[in-house]
Amino acid sequence: MSNFKFFDRGSSSIAEPRKSSNVESIETVQFGDKRARYRADQQVITKHSGNVASHGTLKHEYLLELKKVNKDFDAKITITDAYGSYEPEMMTDLLQLGLMIDSVRHEQLFKLDGNGKPIELLNKNEMISNWMVLKTMQLKEDKLLPQLDEEERKQVLKEINSYCDTIFSEQYPMLDELYKNLFHFTVFDRYLVSKDLNGKDGDTTKFFSGMFNLPLTLQFVYENYEDKNDTYIFEKNSKLLYADYNTIIDIYEKQYQPVLHYSYTDYDYVINSRVEVDKDSNLITQAYVTIKESVKNNIESTIIYNLRKVEL
Repeated sequence: MSNFKFFDRGSSSIAEPRKSSNVESIETVQFGDKRARYRADQQVITKHSGNVASHGTLKHEYLLELKKVNKDFDAKITITDAYGSYEPEMMTDLLQLGLMIDSVRHEQLFKLDGNGKPIELLNKNEMISNWMVLKTMQLKEDKLLPQLDEEERKQVLKEINSYCDTIFSEQYPMLDELYKNLFHFTVFDRYLVSKDLNGKDGDTTKFFSGMFNLPLTLQFVYENYEDKNDTYIFEKNSKLLYADYNTIIDIYEKQYQPVLHYSYTDYDYVINSRVEVDKDSNLITQAYVTIKESVKNNIESTIIYNLRKVEL
């Protein structure tokens, strides 16, 4: 299977990433206690006053490998393929560029805690090195962002370079950034180490608003447990504990109200998921997640995420 061949319009393939100085010791860890391949389909739908304003699709394939370390695990994720499209069409090139940049971290090594959650990113230096290679060799190509004129392209690439220089740095909390990804949020959880979940509250977790780019504090509860022959199924649903409503109102009035012509109403952010887990391996067989963020009656963003385990 191809590895991140995003630009079919005659572009060159992504340069082979360099190995960082600390990778040799990491690579001596032999994974394979548990292995699974997953495919994920994600749709993002934005509505203004009930009418669809934009629609995007992301598809990923992942290889997950776990290594038992005492009572915990080390985990390795390899992104083996990715694809994206977006309407309106002008957004597709930006999405493709984002997928190209994401190839910098196509291989991720984690240490997990006793609840199956990542607590350390083991190959951060390698990702930083990969970013420097990509930035030097490919982000200056004229074929990127072909729908923009030369000056717009330069400005966008300048902003992207500045942003990525920040997130691919020693100081940036890259582990927190990765955990916002729905694949990580879904596969790394208590069921890796325990089946006793029903009715229990999950950890308090920070997410980011897609509409307002602000941190939100959520708590999850595991409920509606079903025990089947080879699997068990449960729902993992969120409760919004904290949002900066004053800032949300201010951003809405400045950015959205001039376009929508309706005043701020009520803000909400909800995550609901249904997860099926194999009893023998404690690995997910399939999962369905929805994220709904809205200013009631005015603007709504819905993410629909489907994850399924496929043959290795």
